[in-house]
Amino acid sequence: MCPGLAVDPESVLFGASLVMQRVRDQIATLAALDWHVRIEGPSGSGKSVAARLLHGLSPRAQAPFVVCSVAMLPDNAELAELVGHRRGAFTGAVEDRAGKVEDAHTGTLFLEELGTASSRTQEILLQLVDERTFSRMGENRVRSVDVRFVSATNERLETLVGQGRFRADLFYRLGLLLIQMPALTEHREDIPDLVDRLLAHQCRQAGVALPPLTHEALERLVAFSWPGNVRQLSSALQYFVAFGRLPDSIARSRGEADWRDQMTEVLGRCGGNKAATARVLGVSRTTLHRELTRRRDLHTG
Repeated sequence: MCPGLAVDPESVLFGASLVMQRVRDQIATLAALDWHVRIEGPSGSGKSVAARLLHGLSPRAQAPFVVCSVAMLPDNAELAELVGHRRGAFTGAVEDRAGKVEDAHTGTLFLEELGTASSRTQEILLQLVDERTFSRMGENRVRSVDVRFVSATNERLETLVGQGRFRADLFYRLGLLLIQMPALTEHREDIPDLVDRLLAHQCRQAGVALPPLTHEALERLVAFSWPGNVRQLSSALQYFVAFGRLPDSIARSRGEADWRDQMTEVLGRCGGNKAATARVLGVSRTTLHRELTRRRDLHTG
């Protein structure tokens, strides 16, 4: 059996890269300030992990951390999820019920997919942020609540404001304190460590021996495009633990287009250091040198 990890690696922002160090530093700084925070980044990049860490390091750590998805739903269901309802407020409301905002009192309310919130939900959120008050659906009683809002979006919320899809006043009240989660391809140098930690954890969960991971397989993991980011990497490694091989989409991927497209940008980011560039791109120094030579010859030919 593989050695176990005391901490679930999917609940921690691992990575020695500068970009991940910067994210962890931002979280540590903002956690101590009892202000609302936005988290943006592609799907699967760890926004919910960042939100939990932000809460866990904050003065509210002993209070509830409550997740509320505000993805587009019929208004009644969406609003009842957020603010609760009184019996008979709408069809199916058979009893009084508190909403997520009450559950999060004195703690943190994590708003997932905030950019998809309906105009009515945005209006209620504006009142919550401004006045810290709300009413359950179907009742006139005004309730007070003490909540820190942490929100997450896959898209840039500022862009949605410009498109008229999100209220500017709510955007500014939720704060300009932003944590930007990077795509996995922006810190490829962290992939080998992530692979080790995820595999050890998944092996312990499954209670099975770890199949050997070849150097070639690891290179393919590093070079892959990862549209689903860390979440997709975790799923691919579960497949590997179950079947002893990588999913076909990864095993057959050469990854060449990915690293070649990024080569110039990464070389500049590494200050021209070819060894560091090769490490980030997940290729050998010889392969990198060959490609640089090829491009130089094309320019001079």
